Amino acid sequence: MTVKSIMTANVVTLKPADTVADGLVLMCREGIHNIPVVDDNDCFVGLFSLRRITSELLPKAARLGPKVLDFELNFMPDEPDELVRRLQKIGRQPVSELLEKRKKLRFCSPDTPIPEMLKLLSENPTSLPVLVVKGKEQKLQGMVSNWDVLTKLAVTLVTGKPQDEACRDGGARVHPPEAQA
Repeated sequence: MTVKSIMTANVVTLKPADTVADGLVLMCREGIHNIPVVDDNDCFVGLFSLRRITSELLPKAARLGPKVLDFELNFMPDEPDELVRRLQKIGRQPVSELLEKRKKLRFCSPDTPIPEMLKLLSENPTSLPVLVVKGKEQKLQGMVSNWDVLTKLAVTLVTGKPQDEACRDGGARVHPPEAQA
């Protein structure tokens, strides 16, 4: 079994010039936390994430890094007006300004075996972009997330039911098929 069998192939994307506000609206509407950013040729540029936006809301002193300032932030103002000002300023920026650091991201291909993908996913701060590399181009093929693993792999294996059927049976206690005999 490979990533291709559980990845989300029809991925919502952003362009580098789209604003953070556009990205936030899209995240809210689609119920997602990470959006790949692609160029006009669908080549992967970076990953726009809710985690990154959240960290940008912190005052600059708090973003210097865990090793630089290891102290409580209780002295910093937490007035709603200040937070709104920071969020409005961030919202006007292009998403290209707030991408996850590429060196921290892990990637996989549609042919990556599931065990290798699980290892990469456990090391990644976000979902995994699924890329096909042809020369210097990195074409986005999809995304795979912990949610994909849960809904498309684990739920089916644990319940013995297809994912859509198992997830539709809301509220029922689930027992592995062998425990039901």
